[in-house]
Order: sequence, then C-alpha cells, then structure tokens
Amino acid sequence: MVFPNGLSLSKDQRFFVFTEAGRLRRYWLKGDKAGTSDVFAVLTGSPDNVRANGKGEFWVAIQGFHNRLTLYSAANPKFRLFTLRLPVPEKWWWIYRMGRPPGGIAVKYSAEGELLWVLEDEGGEVVRLMSQVHEQDGKLWMGSVLLSHMAVHDLP
Repeated sequence: MVFPNGLSLSKDQRFFVFTEAGRLRRYWLKGDKAGTSDVFAVLTGSPDNVRANGKGEFWVAIQGFHNRLTLYSAANPKFRLFTLRLPVPEKWWWIYRMGRPPGGIAVKYSAEGELLWVLEDEGGEVVRLMSQVHEQDGKLWMGSVLLSHMAVHDLP
C-alpha cells in the first residue's frame, strides 16, 4: 500500500474504508469477501483522512490534486521517505501543486462508493491542504495540519 492513512468503519460494520494514494480502499470484515480488499473510489488527489457520518456515508479530506511529484513519490518509496524528512517552509507548499496554491477538497461517498458531493477550496483561501473533515449537526467541520483554525460549512 502507498500512503495508507485514516480509516472508518461502515455503519453495518461489514467493512472499513481507508485512504491510500489517490484512492479509497474497502477492507471486508464480514461476508463472502471477508479478509479481502477492493478499490472503493478513485480520487483526484491525495486523501488524508476518511470519516463516516451517522447515515453510513463517508467524507474524505483531500489535500490537493495529483501532480508529477506526488505520482513519482507514490511509485518510489525511498524518494518519498527522503522528501518527507526535508524541512519545507509553508510558503513553498505550492510546489506540490505545480504552481497552484494548495487548496482543500472534501468529498462525500455513499456506502456503495458513489460520489455524492464535492466541496473545493481551490486556492486554499480558507483551508489549505485539508487533512480532516467531519459532519456534525448539519455542518461540515474542516481542518488542516498547517492552520491554527477550523473551517465550518453549513450543509444544505
């Protein structure tokens, strides 16, 4: 697995979903597929965490779009480990998006892996490099490891 991160149990507890480089994977805990995994969804960027809401849907925090550097890092673990150890000033994070400021994306999937909703802050004006998203009481709470604040969005 490449960049596995975050996991969330399904409402019926038959499987859990976790993020991996550019996709969500589902690991089956019960049923005929128990002990196996499959691709739950293919994403446009680098996911950080996944959280289930009370309805059995999954919210995913995506830190930005794929680019040549992220794809090369995913295919070359030694290079990835080397770059992760380098100190990078916050003002240089735009490099990871090939000249675009690092925005944040929150996507919601059904329990079957169907894309339901996308919320994007393309320029990173509110949430740069989104790392966490959580739905609670009609609001979407979003955070980043780079920021000292949370963003809140009212859901329809």
